[in-house]
Amino acid sequence: MVYNSPVLFDQSKTIVEKFTVRHETRKLLIISAEPNEAGTIQQFTNEINGQKEFELIEINDELQLKNISEILDRQKMGTQLYISAKWDDAVPIFSAAIEAGFSEDGIQTHISGEKRRYVYCMKCYHLQEVEPKETDTICYHCQISLEIGPFFSKERKGYIGYPYNPAFVTST
Repeated sequence: MVYNSPVLFDQSKTIVEKFTVRHETRKLLIISAEPNEAGTIQQFTNEINGQKEFELIEINDELQLKNISEILDRQKMGTQLYISAKWDDAVPIFSAAIEAGFSEDGIQTHISGEKRRYVYCMKCYHLQEVEPKETDTICYHCQISLEIGPFFSKERKGYIGYPYNPAFVTST
C-alpha cells in the first residue's frame, strides 16, 4: 500500500466555516495570514482564553510565510493547528504542517475568499484549474474534452478528468 500525504483541496475535511476546539489537544496554534479575518481570530481567541494554551502567529509578509516550517517543526505532539488565510497562502502552510507531522485531524482551515479546484487530465497528465461548479472542461494542454469526476486524487492533486467525445453525448 502506498501512502499519499494529505492535500488541501476545495472539499477537504479540514476546511471549516468556524474554528472549534478539540478538547483532547494540549496546545492550540493559530496561524493567521489574512488581516481581514482579524475579528474572527479575536473572537476565537476570546473563546479559548484561559481554557487552553494557545499561540497566535500573524503572517504579514512573504518572508514570514517562507519561515513557517520552522514554527511548525518545533510544535509538540498534541498541538491543534488553525489556519486562517486566502487559498494561495493556506496551501503552503497546510503542506508545511503535513511535512512537520500534523495529521488532517489536527488541522482546521478557514479559507477567506474563493477556493481553487483542479482537474487532472487522464490523457496527457496535465493539471489545470477549473471553475468550482464545472462538470466538464477542455484540457488546455491537449485540447480534449474532459468530464470532471467526483473523485479527488491526492497523488495527482486534482479531480480526475475523464476524456470523452462530446459528439457522442446524447441530451436527456
